Amino acid sequence: MCLLAAMKLSVDDLERGGYRVKSFRRSFRLWTKAIMNYPHAWNAASNGSVFSVHAMDTLENLAAAIDGHLPAPTPERVVEIMSYLDNVVSLLGEDQNLSPELRLHVSKIVQTIRSCIAEESAFGETDLKQSLYDLWVALYAAAGQSDGETRGRWATMAETIYRPAAAGFIGSIPGLAISAAQLVQG
Repeated sequence: MCLLAAMKLSVDDLERGGYRVKSFRRSFRLWTKAIMNYPHAWNAASNGSVFSVHAMDTLENLAAAIDGHLPAPTPERVVEIMSYLDNVVSLLGEDQNLSPELRLHVSKIVQTIRSCIAEESAFGETDLKQSLYDLWVALYAAAGQSDGETRGRWATMAETIYRPAAAGFIGSIPGLAISAAQLVQG
């Protein structure tokens, strides 16, 4: 559901940027239906009714539109992301269950994101997008290594990374949804 919410934010952002988004909005209910039918209809022989070619093509077009339209982050968005990164660093300091290697990896990703934001012209948006994606993966890895309360906090951070980043930086959310659907379809 987090990806659907992030996709809606991305469609809203595209619309604000002057893109025509009617087909994305019409297809949104089909994408939602597909997600809400998981895993039952995904495993059925008739999953073509859940994953229509049109819905998947529109999702792929949305991914291309978002990848091609990454707005400059607003000062508010930058503050929100920096605060998010501060929370990641804080949790890193609290969680003694993480391996030294993962701790170092997450720290380096956070440093890279901060550098990308501070020196946008030197790094560019591609490095920033990749670093945010790397952080998303690393947060799930931290959730896997941790236990108890901190495991839940890492998982929540991984699930919510799109809230501060989606409208300002990450453009591959529909691409992730396409990949997930293709894996299930075989």
